[in-house]
Amino acid sequence: MAAKQVYIINGSPRKNYNTAALLQAFAGGVREANIEVEVTEVNLYDLHFTGCRECYACKLRDGRSYGQCGFHDDITELLHQVAYADVVAFGSPIFFSEITAQLRGFLERLWYPFVQFKRDENQVIAPKKVRTAFLISMNVSERAMHSSGYDTLFSPVLQWTGYVFGYEPRIQFCFDTLQYRDYNRYWADAWNVEGKKRRHETQFPLDLQQAHHLGYSMIMESV
Repeated sequence: MAAKQVYIINGSPRKNYNTAALLQAFAGGVREANIEVEVTEVNLYDLHFTGCRECYACKLRDGRSYGQCGFHDDITELLHQVAYADVVAFGSPIFFSEITAQLRGFLERLWYPFVQFKRDENQVIAPKKVRTAFLISMNVSERAMHSSGYDTLFSPVLQWTGYVFGYEPRIQFCFDTLQYRDYNRYWADAWNVEGKKRRHETQFPLDLQQAHHLGYSMIMESV
């Protein structure tokens, strides 16, 4: 049996902080499963690309790029690979109530070619069903997330991903994270810094365990 293909897509500008740690824990859970897997880890901020350019090459009648993104840049091949994966984990911090622009741009390019507008045909033409997960970190509490509507703003991302790839995405939120390693270096005294530090020491390890379990369970579901 061929190795299961797993992609870890980090939409954070930081390669070694909260979001990255959650994704690493997810990948650790995948690797712990007693099956053959190939895990590919990608940092979107290392790549040069844009969101959808509205070139419509993916919709062109008799076009060579019909059903696939026809714009060529650093993610062209990656988009193809992710569409044939078994499990994909996307990670992002929350910037101004939403995922990062890099992850949003990547998702635009990933979704749109697989949504077609031919009458009397399936509207979704993704090559296979893909299990997906989103690991989202933010520096506010769960209560603040709900009161600010972050989860409502994020729901279309889940809906479109599930619509295109056939499985309802799994979601893990990580709340009240540490923004800075050293708060004394920045004007950030509006935050309860000591409270954040205590939560990071007590809750963040549990968040990592949850991400690890999520990776393990999702790869096992793909068997």
